[in-house]
Amino acid sequence: MSFKYGHVALVGEPNVGKSTLLNKLVGEQLAIVTPKPQTTRHRIAGIINREDAQIVVLDTPGFHFSSKPLNVAMLEVVDNVLQEADVICLMLDPKAMNAQLNKRLFDRIPKEKVIVVINKADTITHDEFEKMATSIHTDWGVKEIVVISALHDIGVSHLISLIIDRFTEGQALYPRDAYTQHPTRFLAAEIVRAQVFLQMGEEIPYITAVAIDEFREPTAENSVTLIRAAIVVEKESQKAMVIGKHGARIKEIGVKARLQIEDLIGSKVFLELFVRVEKQWTKDRDKIKEFGYV
Repeated sequence: MSFKYGHVALVGEPNVGKSTLLNKLVGEQLAIVTPKPQTTRHRIAGIINREDAQIVVLDTPGFHFSSKPLNVAMLEVVDNVLQEADVICLMLDPKAMNAQLNKRLFDRIPKEKVIVVINKADTITHDEFEKMATSIHTDWGVKEIVVISALHDIGVSHLISLIIDRFTEGQALYPRDAYTQHPTRFLAAEIVRAQVFLQMGEEIPYITAVAIDEFREPTAENSVTLIRAAIVVEKESQKAMVIGKHGARIKEIGVKARLQIEDLIGSKVFLELFVRVEKQWTKDRDKIKEFGYV
């Protein structure tokens, strides 16, 4: 039996289900999933290990246009992944699709790499899918269009087969028990940031970053992982909102994030959170780079 290796990118508008699909494929909570759009900022890499293949799955920020420096950096991530990947899944939401924006994204993708993936199959009828698929095939000239539900695991196995069919033979580059390229400290920062998204209002999550200032792994003398992390905001008023009355908000963020990190690494964690103000960091290219978004 031949063995295949390759990279597949998940691209599309914000909130089309890219991160949900990544987590479903890998079987781990790697990417942040929240009801809010533009949650993903990084190139998140998960690894699927099978007897016949090793697949590196690349989640990407939601495709959109903005002149803001942080958004520009996120779009650069998308463009870089489009060049890196062997197969590109352009994901669409059948109930909330910006046809013009998706066509602009489609035009950036090498056509021999693309598979159009209509997600949220449970929200449309077969006739609606056929009509949508026919339109995409006619207007874009796409040969391969599939429908899935990442949330309900409908059609996902078929999609994996299509992806592997496009790979060339090769050797696994990562250990067979690996499920991500990212270090634990990166995943811990993303877990904290997810809690900020889930527990704060509409504006605050988008001007926050999480910086791990200290990450101390367990030793023979101390079995607890020590993590000190800063939630970075742009204004003192935002800092007060994240901390909350008598520190209640940041405590809640810390408790829920700590439990998730403990589940991730399988051992006890001491998580200390504080809030730091970095004025206008989302407009400062150097700061954006410092926080890992370039």
